[in-house]
Amino acid sequence: MTVYVAEVSGRGIVAFEAANDAAAATRLTDRTLLRDLRVLQNEGRSLWDGVSQIGLREPSPPELEIWQERPATATASLSDDDRSWRVYLVAVVDPTEFDDDDDDDDYDDGPGD
Repeated sequence: MTVYVAEVSGRGIVAFEAANDAAAATRLTDRTLLRDLRVLQNEGRSLWDGVSQIGLREPSPPELEIWQERPATATASLSDDDRSWRVYLVAVVDPTEFDDDDDDDDYDDGPGD
């Protein structure tokens, strides 16, 4: 397996393994990955706008090091076709994890109030 990097606007976004270039290109069409790239954010912006071309390339030495360390940003792909690791090379936030629907207007007096 070879490590590949998906690149958006000249910036490496996510690293993953694939058997060859064709398999890596196929990973870039995976609905789960594409959805995550549109949902996950870095510095308040989506990783991918849904329109820009996603490039494919070999990792740089620092990116390969991140891949090898597989930090907490590594996620298991849950796609039906592909159950492998992907590692985000930028800090990501999932804004859907912060859905605040408890209707308390974000005000809390604390315990006992």
